[in-house]
Amino acid sequence: MLTKSRLMYLTLAVRDLVVSRRFYEDVLGLHALDPDAESVSYPIGHVILSLHRTADPALRLGDSDRSLTLTVLVDDVPAARAAIEERGARLKPTQQSPAGTMAEFYDPDGHWFSLYQASDAALSWPSARKIRMLRHDAAGPGPGDRELLYIFLYVRDLDATKDFYQGTLGLEPMEVNTCHRGMTNVPDGVVKYDAGGVLLTTHHVGEEQHAALHKVTTDGSRGLAFGFHTTDLAAATAELSARGLTGTCEPVVSRLGATVAFADPGGYRYYLCQPSAETMALPSGAAIRRILDADL
Repeated sequence: MLTKSRLMYLTLAVRDLVVSRRFYEDVLGLHALDPDAESVSYPIGHVILSLHRTADPALRLGDSDRSLTLTVLVDDVPAARAAIEERGARLKPTQQSPAGTMAEFYDPDGHWFSLYQASDAALSWPSARKIRMLRHDAAGPGPGDRELLYIFLYVRDLDATKDFYQGTLGLEPMEVNTCHRGMTNVPDGVVKYDAGGVLLTTHHVGEEQHAALHKVTTDGSRGLAFGFHTTDLAAATAELSARGLTGTCEPVVSRLGATVAFADPGGYRYYLCQPSAETMALPSGAAIRRILDADL
């Protein structure tokens, strides 16, 4: 069903919007759209990243959130790393795997990012088609003009996860392969779904020792939510319900549009979003149109 839509919105909770804006704009080089006292949006490739200020004490913002990784595609990890380190970022040591080169970092609220340069081997996999489509030659060495390629969600119940993403949401795997870093021994533990401008990827985590070794958690983050864009919220909600999705809320309507929330078996939060005419008239609305018009 959601093959008709695109995973377009990433909403991150932040504690101090001024501090977060300084990081995303001055350090990462992202371009702000529609800023106000409570929120700001940034196009990052073919996704809209939205920061929303929260005072909820239950959210442990500031601690490293190891439940998911937002992976930014770059052509040269050392160059991208040097560019953002010069502007004040602090990155973990660069790592190598058969999939490529990676360098991890966190934003001020503990949201986990990774710079990623695909290996020659990875460029022979089915997902290489998406990588090549998202590359653009005009990009600079920092992530400000780069693409968000992967969202890795760490999960424990692989069968329930497959049933949800493939059966309920109707997403089709672009690629299924094994883990190259030892988080799981399951041959089909990494499943990549083409969600439009990003590869939504579920990554199985094996026994407790695997989670402890890699310092990951399979509990869905409360500090981040994903939004699928839709032009007909009622029809999309009805189709998801017909496919067995339970626990959806009644639509929430604001001047920005209408949304319906739901969650996957691991607790990762999603929503369907139909933007309002007011939203589409904003600069972020123009970015949404560019993303929707992209031939991906």
